[in-house]
Amino acid sequence: MNKYIVLNIILFLFLNIHKIRAQQEINFSQYMLNSQLFNPAFFGLEENLTISSLNSLQWLGFEGNPTTNSILLDAKLKNNLGIGMELISDKIGPTSSNFIAINAAYHLKLNKNSQKLSLGIKVSGNDHNISLNSMSFDDTTDPNARTKDSYFIPNIGFGLHYYSDKFYLAFSIPYFFEPKAINKKRHYYVSGGFKKELNKKLIINPNFLFKKAANTPTSIDVSTMIFYENLFWFGINYGASENGFITPSDSGSNLSFISGFKLIPSLSIGYSVTSQIGNWTGSANSRSHEIYIKFSSSKKLSQSSDETSIGMEVEISQQKKSDN
Repeated sequence: MNKYIVLNIILFLFLNIHKIRAQQEINFSQYMLNSQLFNPAFFGLEENLTISSLNSLQWLGFEGNPTTNSILLDAKLKNNLGIGMELISDKIGPTSSNFIAINAAYHLKLNKNSQKLSLGIKVSGNDHNISLNSMSFDDTTDPNARTKDSYFIPNIGFGLHYYSDKFYLAFSIPYFFEPKAINKKRHYYVSGGFKKELNKKLIINPNFLFKKAANTPTSIDVSTMIFYENLFWFGINYGASENGFITPSDSGSNLSFISGFKLIPSLSIGYSVTSQIGNWTGSANSRSHEIYIKFSSSKKLSQSSDETSIGMEVEISQQKKSDN
């Protein structure tokens, strides 16, 4: 078979997979760790300056396999303000997208029962590239053998976050505009969860995430996390489309196992592995792996101390510990 026919077939597959990925937002099984990635209203909830990284690897052993790397900088300011920055790199085969976003959030206290409402805004840019230069060609004189398309796509987004120290409910549109150059669809996110103390040391934290775009099935993730004194945690996440949520299928439903621990008080590490339902006994190369790292600085940019995140960092208050 002609090498260029094979190359065109491979390129066709890569581009169509990337087209599907472009239509869908980046998805992490550990979404409860860095909710800021899809909702800017989550910025500024923690007292200390934090830097976190969430990285995903798929199809290990295959050249050009999908990889996604993210870095978040999150800080709480005075006057109930939060700010943050996102850096995201998403690659598959000859295509890549590099995101940068600046976020701001305002946290409004609603009543004396610690219920609050956060409003967030995101301003972002996406450097999207399709490059064949990284692929091998025998005939470098062929004009089709060296091509590159590049787009810079600005965007805006916003989010709402209603929460207390026991529950949260949130809505967001992280990217409002729909750039035709990469066939990007607007996505709507609804997330929520609650926490409940099982005993003096254990906390259970169920979460959910709904994601919807035009002309696509709703994506549903449901997870349950267990925390032991905020030093160790483990959980499970089930993800599927609305069509396969009740009746899981091998191709449309995923199961993730999540675990993590605090190495030192300022450093947390987490890991998850994901595979399609019914494929756990298959090749390990078909699984997805995520690594989570979070560093919390001792530096505080705000003197306020009443904002609490109910997502990842579920803490048992010092008051309750003293009561024991």
